[in-house]
Amino acid sequence: MKNKHYRHFLHASQQLANIESIDYYLANQLVYAYNQADNKLLYHVFMALSESLRQGHTCLPLHVIAGQCWASADEKTNVDAKKGFQFPSIERLTALFSSVDFDEHANMPVIYWHDCLYLRRYFNFEKELAQAIKGKLTGTRQQTDLALLTQCLHCVFPDTKSLNVKENKEPDWQMISVANALNKDFTIIAGGPGTGKTYTVTKLLAAIILKAKLQQKALPTIAMVAPTGKAAQRLSESIGKTVSQFRRQLNTLSDDILAAIPEQAQTIHRLLGVIPNQLQFKHHQDNLLAIEVLLVDEASMVDLALMTRLFRALPEHCQVILLGDADQLPSVQSGSVLNELAPKPHLGYSKTNMTYLQQLTGQNISSFLAKESYASDHLTLLTQSRRFDGEGGIGLLAKAVIEGESHSSWQLLQQQNSQLTHVSSKTLTADNDYLMPLVKQYFLPLLDCNTIDEAFECFKQFRVLVATRQGKSGVEFFNEEIKNRLQRLWQQKSGQVLAINSLYHGQPIMISENNYQTGLFNGDIGFIWQDQAGHLMAVFETNTDQPAFEENSTNEPTNYRYFLISQLPQYETVYAMTIHKTQGSEFEHVLMVLPEQSDHQLLSRELLYTGITRAKKHLSVVAKSTVWQQAVQQKVKRYANLAKRLTACPLN
Repeated sequence: MKNKHYRHFLHASQQLANIESIDYYLANQLVYAYNQADNKLLYHVFMALSESLRQGHTCLPLHVIAGQCWASADEKTNVDAKKGFQFPSIERLTALFSSVDFDEHANMPVIYWHDCLYLRRYFNFEKELAQAIKGKLTGTRQQTDLALLTQCLHCVFPDTKSLNVKENKEPDWQMISVANALNKDFTIIAGGPGTGKTYTVTKLLAAIILKAKLQQKALPTIAMVAPTGKAAQRLSESIGKTVSQFRRQLNTLSDDILAAIPEQAQTIHRLLGVIPNQLQFKHHQDNLLAIEVLLVDEASMVDLALMTRLFRALPEHCQVILLGDADQLPSVQSGSVLNELAPKPHLGYSKTNMTYLQQLTGQNISSFLAKESYASDHLTLLTQSRRFDGEGGIGLLAKAVIEGESHSSWQLLQQQNSQLTHVSSKTLTADNDYLMPLVKQYFLPLLDCNTIDEAFECFKQFRVLVATRQGKSGVEFFNEEIKNRLQRLWQQKSGQVLAINSLYHGQPIMISENNYQTGLFNGDIGFIWQDQAGHLMAVFETNTDQPAFEENSTNEPTNYRYFLISQLPQYETVYAMTIHKTQGSEFEHVLMVLPEQSDHQLLSRELLYTGITRAKKHLSVVAKSTVWQQAVQQKVKRYANLAKRLTACPLN
């Protein structure tokens, strides 16, 4: 199929900046599908649509490209007739897509809807998910006696006394979150780190189980999922700790109620049932999951396609609870589902829902009455952080960054306190090496750990977080720098040479591809470990997504899995990680290193916020003022219409 506008992809890439081969070849296919091979404008719009999808957008609004110039691949050359491409006005673009059949019923690959272009698959995903959510939002759940719900609520919040609704007191949003979910098929509990999302949802699960028991019904089948194995493992640990805490502190909940709260989470893929080498899952609209309640943690990481496939497999009566932080980075793949479903500021509650919440909780939330024709009855925002008390540096910095306060956040970073350290120089020399003390404190002990338990616990203390993979502030550079310092430190300490160019005992590794045969997935972290016979093996923590593995020549605890090195899928050393990879993880101390270029396309306030909030006790930042402030000013924007579809019809 001959391209009539560029001789080949290399020719196109020399004319247009930042295009990939997929953009070139997809546009080529599309113009022929529409019998428009000679249409130069349409060809470039299709390339722009492909690029937009690569950047995580669900669609391409025409106003984004209208009147814009697609710059030349050579930044030093002004765009002229030979290089770059100038898009026409919005009127010409609208006329173009009005003259060609891009209607959703035309059974063609591209759809034009509400001044936006879609590839059909993403249009269908968005439409299907909106319909599924709207069905749960507008559907009527079986009416439950208010007195019964009140009894359930006060069993899980026994220390919260009923407040007079006329009193002007700060509401207990954890209690309101539980109350808001008890009578709905779809709810979201959103909040930043330390706001008690897991604590709150554990109480919600207890209340749901208690309600079924008091109604003399069978206890509901509850599934807990997260987008990654690491996030699922953390959810399992958090729920387990919270249930243990309830056993000690909540005498209003019987042992059988607490025992019915599930403590094992799994990945969404595992719940749906992966079929090797297929996009389809075992569970779908024709083979529904047998569950009554679904809890999805770290929902900000779930892309549009996966969320749609998840809802597709749910029975009509299933109650869905999404948990997450909408301020974090959106999913790596297309869409920003949680961000669209959890708008900030809160849109307010409908009069009906507000009356219900005040009756059930006895708390005054009259100021949260929705002022528009639609409301966010499904959403509760937790804002009070128990980890960051509002006066500590990490919490204040995260708040300033996500609110776009570039200057004040930089000034806050300069103050340097017990939680924050700014490293002004990026010079990694013997005279000014900010990295060496950190390697000595946190990574050198890994080589001396006697048990794998000690190694995993030690490794949770510290991590280097970066924005990119390549370059002098990327993952590959820092992993090599850290290994070089480890070699020097180990030789000084033991007199032995550490073989950093091969595998060595205590080396942390991260899997970089999914492998369903071994149960190892992209992002899983383990160690190279020497067994009693002196053989090097790979050790990973066990979670519910990982099948048991027989190979174990050590006497280590059974909550770890051991692999021969030859059996591992692709992996890499992991002293440093990209910020994207750390979503769902926390560390006592984080060193965050930003690129030197202030115009780096990956920099955004969401990226900084995600990196900042991975730190529990201390955050060190390596960044220039211009880079930091430019990043804070840059907000991630994902073009999509899920929220528009949901608010097109008033829900209250």
